[in-house]
Amino acid sequence: MEFTPERKAKFDEILKRYPVKRSALLPALHLAQEQEGWLSKETIAYVASLLDLTPAQVHDTASYYVMFRFQPFGERHIEVCTNLSCALAGADQLVEHACKKLGVREGERSADGKFTVTRVECLAACGGGPAVQINGEWLENCTLEDMDRVLAGEHVHRKFDWPKSAGDPVLLRNAFKPNSTSIDVYKAGGGYAKLGEWLKRSPDDIIEEVKKSNLRGRGGAGFPTGLKWSFLPKDNPKPRYLVVNADESEPGTYKDRLILENDPHQLIEACVVSTHALRSKTCYIYIRGEFWEGIRTMEKAVAEAYAAGYLGKNILGTGVDVDVFVHGGAGAYECGEETALIESLEGKRGQPRIKPPFPAVVGLYGCPTIVNNVETIACVPLILDRGAEWFAAQGVEKNGGPKLYCISGHVKRPGTYETGMGKLSLRELIFDEKYAGGLLPGRRLKAVIPGGSSTPMLTPDEIDVPMSFDGLAQKGSMLGSAGTIVVDDSTSMVFVARKLTYFYKHESCGKCTPCREGTGWMLRLLEKLERGEGTMKDLDLLWKITDSIAGKTVCPFGDAAIAPVQSGLQKFRAEFEYYVRNKGSWTRVAKTFEEALALEARGQAVPAS
Repeated sequence: MEFTPERKAKFDEILKRYPVKRSALLPALHLAQEQEGWLSKETIAYVASLLDLTPAQVHDTASYYVMFRFQPFGERHIEVCTNLSCALAGADQLVEHACKKLGVREGERSADGKFTVTRVECLAACGGGPAVQINGEWLENCTLEDMDRVLAGEHVHRKFDWPKSAGDPVLLRNAFKPNSTSIDVYKAGGGYAKLGEWLKRSPDDIIEEVKKSNLRGRGGAGFPTGLKWSFLPKDNPKPRYLVVNADESEPGTYKDRLILENDPHQLIEACVVSTHALRSKTCYIYIRGEFWEGIRTMEKAVAEAYAAGYLGKNILGTGVDVDVFVHGGAGAYECGEETALIESLEGKRGQPRIKPPFPAVVGLYGCPTIVNNVETIACVPLILDRGAEWFAAQGVEKNGGPKLYCISGHVKRPGTYETGMGKLSLRELIFDEKYAGGLLPGRRLKAVIPGGSSTPMLTPDEIDVPMSFDGLAQKGSMLGSAGTIVVDDSTSMVFVARKLTYFYKHESCGKCTPCREGTGWMLRLLEKLERGEGTMKDLDLLWKITDSIAGKTVCPFGDAAIAPVQSGLQKFRAEFEYYVRNKGSWTRVAKTFEEALALEARGQAVPAS
């Protein structure tokens, strides 16, 4: 095969973005799959020839990413997110319904060649669960009726109806305006008005302002941003890079997606001034491949910014040169880890590097590199516009600025809400009418995952806690990516642990033995419990496995993977033991665990055969 002339021209344009050819591998594979429908041996060999690679090198990389296909799929690829938030809304039933109606198993083509149905892990559409993508188009809050219409050949498209934050948001000030993605709307709201002024400030001055603002990274670790920027070596002659981490894949988290899809120019302006502050000339925005709409939106906005003189050479006559490039991933949660992201951006498997050296010293192409989250970078213009003192005052001590909080699961108003960092409690986020508005009718709160799937669960008596890095740490959990998942009393906690453990088993990069083997071992034990074959020794073994993973992997993935099981066993062990005693889930006989215990006490725990 060969690219069509149009795709070959597109490939040639992409190749110019990178100083190393191999970085164009993932974009080239996407182009090839788009043209051919899948990656045959001939297609892989052709892509290899374009990049001076061997077919083995290309296949090795492509096989790591879930978005690349090695067999023909149907004309319409229906991807159903079945991770926790979507599963709580009925995603598994959608998959079963679609496959039954088509007469196929998951991953097979329908007899007429029109459809393939697959499960996918978190799509960062947690508020719109069950979330479905059909050839890259959103169908959120999908119902069985919607699925029937899709299978009948209709084009059904629906994006999540994002609820607006109360008050006067600043990070989301443009996100809900009509035509919010256009450069004209952004400029009408004051966008780019001060960019020339900021680019005349010295990089050191900007970094000091960011330090004073108490901005901490919004991707999960919460490391002080200005301090991180100051780690760049001053005497290194190599080029410097800014890489924006838009690989938003943590179950429960869907805040960066809102900026990418609704306010792309805010991120672009932030990238320009941040790249200048780092004495860099190049910024890559690495967007997870499943964000089809986000990639399209950002690429269009970048083109608008170049045309208007806000990107490129001598921006606004300041003498500052900044190029911004959008780079799509291909489906790998691990690429949210900064060194794995860099490996992926270099056209390799997205596996983490051993640190030190840290990316600030040896990063992209062996050069000094800063990797920051979308929301983190978006805060920088606010700091320069309104001052570090103003920004710090928006949050609590050592936790400055406005913050985006996501919430999904069993609540009335799932969404991404903006308020001051740490200035609301977890209880307020769940129950206040300005935010999620409480649980669904007739249900009671059972558990909360406060900061994304990698953060330990909290019980109802632990939710009077500030939603800040330090506040949640005092409760033995973490703010993480601020992706809160609410679980009500109709849900089994063994089910929750199994769903999230499947995610980590599926997403493990395989580099470290404790993680690669341990996640699978945990999953097998949880599945054994659900089949009614578990023993009390299995529960003790589960705990031992988590202890064998904790702190023993190259990156934090291992510690993330054990959080659902460890906190589940610590706080809901009685449910796990019920599965052993009664050979299966309490949901077979009761609507709540308490009802099931009462039935068990009366000798009625096992359902009638």
